[in-house]
Amino acid sequence: MNMLRICLCSLLLVAATAFAQDYDTLIKQAMQQRDQGHMPAAEQKLRQALPLAKDKSEVSYLLGMVLAFQQKYPEALAVINPALNNNPDNFELRLGKATVLSYQGAYQEADLIANALLAQQPNNTEALTLAGRIAYYQKRPAAAQLRFNQALAIDGNNLDAMLGLYDSYLQSGQSDKAKAWLERAAKFAPDHIDVKSRQQPEQYSAQPRHQLSMGYGRSSIDQSGINPWHDRFVEYRHLQADGDQQYVRVEHNSRFNTHDTQYEAGLALQQKSSVPVEVAVGVTPNEQFMPHWFGRLQASTPLTDGSGDAGTVILTGLAQVSSYANGRTKRAQIGLDYYLPHTDIWLTPSIGMVRDQDGLDTFAWGLGGHWQLSATSRLGVTYSDAPETENLITTDSKNTSIYWRQNLGQAWVLYLTWSQFKRENSYIRRSGDATLQYSF
Repeated sequence: MNMLRICLCSLLLVAATAFAQDYDTLIKQAMQQRDQGHMPAAEQKLRQALPLAKDKSEVSYLLGMVLAFQQKYPEALAVINPALNNNPDNFELRLGKATVLSYQGAYQEADLIANALLAQQPNNTEALTLAGRIAYYQKRPAAAQLRFNQALAIDGNNLDAMLGLYDSYLQSGQSDKAKAWLERAAKFAPDHIDVKSRQQPEQYSAQPRHQLSMGYGRSSIDQSGINPWHDRFVEYRHLQADGDQQYVRVEHNSRFNTHDTQYEAGLALQQKSSVPVEVAVGVTPNEQFMPHWFGRLQASTPLTDGSGDAGTVILTGLAQVSSYANGRTKRAQIGLDYYLPHTDIWLTPSIGMVRDQDGLDTFAWGLGGHWQLSATSRLGVTYSDAPETENLITTDSKNTSIYWRQNLGQAWVLYLTWSQFKRENSYIRRSGDATLQYSF
């Protein structure tokens, strides 16, 4: 009997050792595949390891991060949240949840978690780099640089901090400093996917490269004899890994019992610099009520760097010339994007001048408020008092708009907008618009 017990105990010990070795091997292999950029393979290994773990905190955190790197954010939270419910004080799981939320754009909630983690462990480099990354996403490069430098003071070889300094210096327009930090990161980890994706973004970046949008709008007029308007468009954007874009758009509108089709193309350049620029041109063959052609130039630059509690302020400028059958209109506008610190709210005030076809200048102004309600939902309200051209007539208009942006899974986004235009000494137009966007 004693010999039988000894044999059974030996078998259990061997099985437990093999079990631990299998789990540890899977985790090690998954981390190697993750660092090399093989995310699907790493995900497969971690899913194999998940049922083997008695305490699922570690593997849930790692699997959640690998899923998030593939932009599978709902799946990542579906892995992290159950483990966090079972172990609510686990530092890594809380860190992982905040990281996924920051990827989704829920910066306020992510920031609250990151600050709570730092209050618990002020010298934790992962929490410091997460706080820096959130500040970077909130367009606060100075605050981000402070956090990344704090992490490097603790760990001089912290790769996340080096790359964070590269990103934040690039965001603030300091390309020389950004380049130096990327070179340092490349010396430390030349084969890491996060280094390669910045050195050769077209080859290694996992961001979508294409975006297709389709929209429909219907407007009603509060006067008899004017049929409802029907506006439709299709737009394609090529998304480059460096943030630049090229797009083409075809818009077919039915208004005033006539039809116009407009063709538009544009470029978004230097999107990761301190002065991003957008250029667009459009043409309407055989135009009835839309401009025969238009040209638009838009640029922006930060006025503040987001240090302290002041928030970030970005100055924007826009100039547009439109040529109608009865003359040209010109529009010049300056505005601000003000990101309130430690919130998911930003404001967009603007002022400008519009010159109509008769050479008359009219002051224009507007104000918008935008609130990222959750990781997948955004609400916005805008109001403007500015001249608008409809049916070749430019008239001062008061416009109120409300929009809702909703993520539908990983690749789909839905926009819903309701607007009301009150044209001076004329009619009131109310419109509803829906746009569906697909990124791939």
